[in-house]
Amino acid sequence: MPNDHPFIAEIPAYAIGALDPDDVTVLEAHLKTCVICQAELAVYRVVSDNMLLAAQPQQPPAALRKRLQARLPAAQVAARPKMFWSFKQAAFGFAIVFLLALNIFSIFQVQTLQRQQAQLIQQVQTGQMALAALAYPETRSLPISAENVTGTLLLDTDRNVAVVIVWNLPALQEGQTYQAWLIDAQGDRTSGGIFTSQADAPFTSVSIWSKSKLSNFTGLGVTVEPAGGSKQPTGKRIFKVDF
Repeated sequence: MPNDHPFIAEIPAYAIGALDPDDVTVLEAHLKTCVICQAELAVYRVVSDNMLLAAQPQQPPAALRKRLQARLPAAQVAARPKMFWSFKQAAFGFAIVFLLALNIFSIFQVQTLQRQQAQLIQQVQTGQMALAALAYPETRSLPISAENVTGTLLLDTDRNVAVVIVWNLPALQEGQTYQAWLIDAQGDRTSGGIFTSQADAPFTSVSIWSKSKLSNFTGLGVTVEPAGGSKQPTGKRIFKVDF
């Protein structure tokens, strides 16, 4: 094979892919018509393939294998954001919790004040009614006496007014209330309202309300009933007053 062939020297580099791109274009155009260069290229390709097969496969070191695997796209998992609070974030969180707790406490306080206000209004109204009843010459004052409970029933049947003033009412258990009953001549009971003892006062005063005229009844009794009241007496009777 002539060594002075213009492209013979470039065949080895081309066979192993080491030839410059510009020279590759020229050589490949030449290879289409040159039988000598085609044969030379075939020889070099056989030699290069045999060189690759002559070496025994070797396992890469474990450290190198791990580094290479870590660079694969499948191994590039987005790091999860770490959950941590800065000092400002923690302070803001505590402030929100504190404000929420303060708001709940304020609501509870407002509800408590509203209940106390309603009780005071009821006490004032009852007191005014009692004073008005005492001013009426037709008002009757009937004594209340049963065990340790004492008091007075102010009754004005013409104006349909009745006010109970009692001392020493027994303390109620949770879920209980006092209920007043108006008693007619046949012994039937009609609810005159529910109430509780006034712990912050030495006595309890309550107005008795009736849709019917009080002159239709002959007595008044008070029993202990479940919270909300009952349709008919079910609990212990505290006292009874005959008109």
